[in-house]
Amino acid sequence: MASRTIPDASKQCPVTFDHHSRDHADNYPKIYAELRETCPRAWSASYGGHWIATRYQDVLAIAQAKDSFTSDKTVDPVTGEVRGGNTIPSLSPYRLLPNESDSPEWEGIRTFLNRRFSPKTVEARRIQTRTWVNELIDRVIETGHIDFLEDFTNPLPGYVTMEIFGFPLSDWNRFADPAHRLIYLRQDDEGFAEAFANLDYFRQRVDEEIEDRRRSPRDDMLSMLANGEVDGAPLDRKRIQEISWQILAGGVDTTTALTANTLVHLGRHPEHRQRLIDEPELLPIACEEFVRYFSPVHGPARNAKADVDLDGWHFDKGDRVTLAYSSANRDPEVFEDPEEVKLDRFPNRHIGFGAGMHRCVGNNLARMMFQEMITGVLSRMPEYRIIEEGLRRYNSIGNINGWIHVPAEFTPGRKLG
Repeated sequence: MASRTIPDASKQCPVTFDHHSRDHADNYPKIYAELRETCPRAWSASYGGHWIATRYQDVLAIAQAKDSFTSDKTVDPVTGEVRGGNTIPSLSPYRLLPNESDSPEWEGIRTFLNRRFSPKTVEARRIQTRTWVNELIDRVIETGHIDFLEDFTNPLPGYVTMEIFGFPLSDWNRFADPAHRLIYLRQDDEGFAEAFANLDYFRQRVDEEIEDRRRSPRDDMLSMLANGEVDGAPLDRKRIQEISWQILAGGVDTTTALTANTLVHLGRHPEHRQRLIDEPELLPIACEEFVRYFSPVHGPARNAKADVDLDGWHFDKGDRVTLAYSSANRDPEVFEDPEEVKLDRFPNRHIGFGAGMHRCVGNNLARMMFQEMITGVLSRMPEYRIIEEGLRRYNSIGNINGWIHVPAEFTPGRKLG
């Protein structure tokens, strides 16, 4: 799509901005701080043209204005052109449901999913999650070496996601790897098309398991999708695939990114690590601070439904806007000393799990997995050291702020068995 021009005075704050660039990944706190100060309602010609909302109040207002802004995605059946959606540029021609939908479709799907992600249901998974955490640590505990991504923060959410679906645990990497690559590779990277093609295996397996669950239902998400109803109607193949893609993408990447960023931070700040060891009851509050500070969901998109004015900010129908969570969560107008991690920050009004109707359905599950992973590491390898020269950040953090490799070493210990 060709870049848009700047047609009126309201778009007279143009900036050079590419949230998928290497420079952005390395320097996003500084980039966003400058935008908040000098051009908080910026316009970028990149990716067809879009606004960037960087201040907390603007991000919150747009996220909550569901009658004026949409995250719905449509695909032209003839040309294949994708319009809208909650990423800039669009991540794929497949919708993520319920994220890329609006009322009333959103309410039906969200209600359908809620019982699988309720606090009570999530808590029932804690013991099994803890068992897997210790099993993964047992695999490396005698060696004194770990890559926190490959050995720990990737497989654990993968296991939990497979169990929620009802897939064999052994499928986790074949599903998770292409999902990760789609998220961290730029679309002009030669590996992006390959990663996208590899998702066909996930779609094929969903189809196969749905047919099996229709014959033999079980207590899992695939059985819910195969035999459940939304707004009184059974789910067709397209909707099942779109909901499944959302659960996979949300399950295997955001928690991985949050936990990896936290482990890097604690490795670099032993005083924070020691405080969490000495005060384990602080971890749930610290979790909210790490969500704020690292904002694993970096900046989703919204789309203007019609010409709209919002607190003096004019949008033309069809205008796209990036809601820069990573900037809003460090806005000094809202957070005292926003560039510092305060483990006991309270209250903490972060929007790291979203705001408005599209708040993350899996936020309780993410918190639980994060707490169990951090507890496992701090109890069994408390003096780990990050190998800085081996760190490798996502090539693009425009969708998710994560890492590809986080190697570390520690004093070898004993398996729990």
